[in-house]
Amino acid sequence: MSVDVYVILRRNSVLGDDILKKFWLAAMKIFKDYGVEIYVVPLVTGERGKDVSVIINGFEVRVNELISVNDAVDLILTYLTVKNDVSPAYTLGIYVDRDDSLLDANVV
Repeated sequence: MSVDVYVILRRNSVLGDDILKKFWLAAMKIFKDYGVEIYVVPLVTGERGKDVSVIINGFEVRVNELISVNDAVDLILTYLTVKNDVSPAYTLGIYVDRDDSLLDANVV
């Protein structure tokens, strides 16, 4: 089993760098203790601000202060076990002209 954890950092956020490190250490601890692969993916936005968002198993958690590695482990394990009924849907719509050829098709 593997789970992606996205850490959304604000530009020049010292807190974000620390949170990213805590979640990375938590991922290693979870793998060692439970054998679950956690992939921590940093995403940097151009916005300024102090808070950090963490997306675990499709759930967003706001982090406004420095947390410990054990708190990060608890967050990951909590949202890892929650069933997410919303799955991403990818659709492609194609409009075909009346003569049923794809020469003038438009992707919408």
